Amino acid sequence: MSDVEKSEVKDLAPAPLGEFGEHPLSILLFSWMRGKMFLRVFAIILGVVGIAAIGLEIWLAQKTIRDVTSVPGFYAVFGFIAFGAAVLSGWPLGKLLRRREDYYETRSGEAGRDR
Repeated sequence: MSDVEKSEVKDLAPAPLGEFGEHPLSILLFSWMRGKMFLRVFAIILGVVGIAAIGLEIWLAQKTIRDVTSVPGFYAVFGFIAFGAAVLSGWPLGKLLRRREDYYETRSGEAGRDR
């Protein structure tokens, strides 16, 4: 077989869709999410839907603003900030509670002993 024929055969071979050991049903259902543009398009659509929901709230509610909780979109922004703070607080908490890598390999006082 010549080099040209080998490259043609290689080009015609189907590309593997999933990782080794991945269930075929998950490949069938979720392979469309593996594209490069999926995350960008999904984020843009989610942002547009959020802005549209806040806009509809402003347009349909038309109530007077008495305090900060009656501002349209307050609970969405507050919830996003609170969730972000909860997630980001895990980083310093993990640093504080993390053990050394060899913590479970040796007992105290046995590090240098041979059996």
